[in-house]
Amino acid sequence: MLMIPLDKSQVQHRFGKNVESYVHEASIQKEICKELYYEIITHEITFNKAFEIGCGCGFLTDLLIDHVRQYEVNDLHRNCTHQLLDKHDHLKFREGDAESISFPSELNLICSASALQWMTDLDVLIEKVNQSLLPDGYFMFSTFGPDNFKQIKEITGNGLEYHELTHWEFLLEKHQFEVIKSWEWKKDLLFDKGTDVLRHIKKTGVNGMSSEKSVWNRNKLLKFNEAYNFYQTSGKVPLTYHPIFIIAKKK
Repeated sequence: MLMIPLDKSQVQHRFGKNVESYVHEASIQKEICKELYYEIITHEITFNKAFEIGCGCGFLTDLLIDHVRQYEVNDLHRNCTHQLLDKHDHLKFREGDAESISFPSELNLICSASALQWMTDLDVLIEKVNQSLLPDGYFMFSTFGPDNFKQIKEITGNGLEYHELTHWEFLLEKHQFEVIKSWEWKKDLLFDKGTDVLRHIKKTGVNGMSSEKSVWNRNKLLKFNEAYNFYQTSGKVPLTYHPIFIIAKKK
């Protein structure tokens, strides 16, 4: 399989362009954020200072904001998250790639929902998280596992590099975190045909499988639909989501 080299300017462009449709289309992402939120508040009900990586349109932020005294959020560009910032004008925003910007210091919580799959050097990221947290601070996040969008990867032969849950656990322990809890699940969304899957992925911002220069002409779309029909059951075709959740604490 060909792993896609990440162009984060394209990630920013696609999320910014589709932020309105994302709010309505991203049902799985909403479900993930609610699950992560409920787990976070079982460990601490209030945080003095928190930082969120890849806040997007704010599904997780909206849930957590009343539990945090000083809340700062990050995304690649303001256009990815303008709705959230308009809604909460007191919310601090730190723009840029989480791998290259500095993080706030003396944090009690760093959180992230459905964003860390875009990071290219996890060792550097996790070490930066560690350095930004106070002792006993939490790193609580969701990302995606290897079976995420597996049908797309099998048909097209390319995709993002999604890591196993055990790999995340290994990296966190390597960087002096205690993994308190970790879990994963898989869920199929059902569609009438392959092109409906493509439409759904487009409306959620980033397709994770091709560049903007890829041409989806009529012939290519027909072949894609034919290939996708091999996954059909009961007249529907699935798209698999594979979220991973981790609750970790700085040692």
